[in-house]
Amino acid sequence: MGERDRRISRDLLHAVRTQWNDETLRESVTIQKEAWLNGSSLRYVIMHQSHHRGQMTVLMRQAGLRLPNVCGPTYDTWIEKGIAPLV
Repeated sequence: MGERDRRISRDLLHAVRTQWNDETLRESVTIQKEAWLNGSSLRYVIMHQSHHRGQMTVLMRQAGLRLPNVCGPTYDTWIEKGIAPLV
């Protein structure tokens, strides 16, 4: 992880610790003339990111590319280490 990524991670963690709590996640904001709870927006962003990660995983496997160990070891990494991956 580069210095820029460490700085972004540190800044995001600081924002989470200082700005997000049970009360602020229950607050709502208007997005395109519709009220959204902050907690619902956060849930949507996480689900949407997971959806795109899944898309990229499928596309990379179809293209015969190796998946990066971005969020921990991949299935292939476990196999290479001789460890039975959880399925």
